[in-house]
Amino acid sequence: MDPIYWAALFSFLTGAIGYIIVRFWILPITRYKRVRRMLINMLADLFRTLPEEDDLPVKATLGKKRLREMRRLVTQLVDLNNHDLPYWYRLVLLSSKESALNASEAIMRLENLPTSGQVRQCLGEAERHLTTKRAHTNFN
Repeated sequence: MDPIYWAALFSFLTGAIGYIIVRFWILPITRYKRVRRMLINMLADLFRTLPEEDDLPVKATLGKKRLREMRRLVTQLVDLNNHDLPYWYRLVLLSSKESALNASEAIMRLENLPTSGQVRQCLGEAERHLTTKRAHTNFN
């Protein structure tokens, strides 16, 4: 076989492997990280707008539009985690104690919490489930 055929075969295989890696590993992982970062930023913004006192009601502070957007993002994050991420990356997330499903449970409870102290605790719980132990932003 001529060397040109070997070069063509090698370049085809390299391109195919590169496409598979980018399409099925890099793009889903970057989408997951982008959605997670947006959700963490929304949680931090909500945390900053909460009243200082723990026993004040927070219905007006939360806002329906903000809660709807957080629920949309956390649903998207869980969907990405369950369907798009490669299996080996889900194992990496599990080993670092990051769980989108547990964070979604905490975020879904936000609407029903009456006081700012309870909302603050719930935000801290969601943040712990969304970040690795090295990268806590310490909402609490």
